Amino acid sequence: MTDSAGTSDTGFLNGQMLIAMPGMSDPRFIRTVIYICAHSEEGAMGLIVNKCADELVWEDLFKKLQIPIGSVNAPR
Repeated sequence: MTDSAGTSDTGFLNGQMLIAMPGMSDPRFIRTVIYICAHSEEGAMGLIVNKCADELVWEDLFKKLQIPIGSVNAPR
């Protein structure tokens, strides 16, 4: 169950979108929209959905996330 702010009963933000405030000074997050894939006491993982990732190598990402690369998950 989530409250009106989008947090779950546990206070985590799984499945939510974060939008950077205009005054955000960290250059990694300026004008950024992030989808929160996982959020727990152990940490968080999100994907920036409104910017290109020119340096992203899908095979490296899959390995880091421990996702097997097969015909279904083959990087495109």
